Amino acid sequence: MRFIQYGVIVLIVLAMTAGCAVQRLPLAKGERIPLSQLLQQTLRRYEGINTLQTQLFIQLEMRDEYYVLRGVLLYERPARLRLQLSSSLGGTVGEVIYNEGLISILLPSKGRIYQGRIEEGEGEDALFLVVVYNDYTEIGDRRFPTRIYGEGEGMSLRFNVRLKDPQVDIALPEGAFTPPQGGWEVHPLSELKGLLPGSEREEK
Repeated sequence: MRFIQYGVIVLIVLAMTAGCAVQRLPLAKGERIPLSQLLQQTLRRYEGINTLQTQLFIQLEMRDEYYVLRGVLLYERPARLRLQLSSSLGGTVGEVIYNEGLISILLPSKGRIYQGRIEEGEGEDALFLVVVYNDYTEIGDRRFPTRIYGEGEGMSLRFNVRLKDPQVDIALPEGAFTPPQGGWEVHPLSELKGLLPGSEREEK
């Protein structure tokens, strides 16, 4: 189902989300980041936080279609992350598990895991996003963004992500960053590129 495919793409697109209408981003005000480096660039803004658990609210605009997703984000320093997304009607759309450079994207409805190193996709044909981090909050001596929004460069893709009620430095479930074993079809991460809206833009 296209909705499921597109919903999970945002897991690569970023890593984190309660908001209003998707906002068009002035490109000059954002950071131009290769898609393959987005997670690392985002995690740097959460340095000093040992663990983070938060609810998310995500809005997507793709090819004039709009989607609203909710989720739960778990983060553990230095570079572990798990994101579970559900539709506004309930039910899991997909999950992403990121563990020290290895990313696993789970599509439960298809029984598939797309897996690979986050460095995949670099080079002349790399996909870029223009991203803004803002709405910073402070908890103790920690300061981090609670809103991440932007758009794909040359793609029909815009996103608006917010953290809601973040909890810092609490105990997380054991094994939260370990992908499930058995019963899943494993596919390379590179297969997802063809599902990105507008990713055919450079084809002649």
